[in-house]
This record gives sequence, C-alpha cells and structure tokens, in this order.
Amino acid sequence: MKASQVLATVGVSDFDASSAWYARLFGRAPDHCPSTSCAEWQIADSATIQVMPKNAFVDDRNRSGWASVGILVEHLDDILADLRKRQIDVAPPQMVTHFVRVAPVTDPDGNRVTFVETIAG
Repeated sequence: MKASQVLATVGVSDFDASSAWYARLFGRAPDHCPSTSCAEWQIADSATIQVMPKNAFVDDRNRSGWASVGILVEHLDDILADLRKRQIDVAPPQMVTHFVRVAPVTDPDGNRVTFVETIAG
C-alpha cells in the first residue's frame, strides 16, 4: 500500500486549550478550521495533524491521551529551542540508535508528539 497523504487525528478533552497548545507547538494558528470543533495544521506537503474533541469521533471518554504522532525533522536542536520559546516543555533529545535522535513532547491530554531526527553516519 502506498498513501498519498497522511492525516493524524488527535482526540483531546479540552478543544480550546489543546488547540492553543498545538498552535504554540507548530508556531502558528491552524491552517484550516473545517468546523468549530476541528483545527488542522498542514506540517508537510502530504501530512496534516488534526485536533478534535475526543467525543467527536469516539464515544469512550477515556480515550484521550492515546495518540502518538511522529514527525521527522531536520535540525532537532533548533526546533526544540524554538519550542521552549513557545512555552512547550521539552526534554533533551535522546539517541535511540547510532543514527536517530528523538524528543517527545506531551499535550495537555497526554497525547505524544515525537520529533525524530536522522543523523548522517
């Protein structure tokens, strides 16, 4: 299977607070708001992160905090410094292999966004 686009949906308990957090995370307002309870950031030509109240797509109120989104980036240290300026709590990046560094951040519901950098070896 080959996909032409990726849309990751993150369920949140407080849409307004989480939308503000993701706006800080990505450094800008949403690119699209198709409804009053949906905010979308296009983070690459074919990749979009969508934030919606968890009850908009699942009827289990205990489901928030289950999403995990990986974003492949270049210049991870610069990105983390920028996130800190936007008041996003970030830990130092971790080496997971000789060629990959990761830095996870967690939204207010416990959903994880992990920035991944591949280092030339």
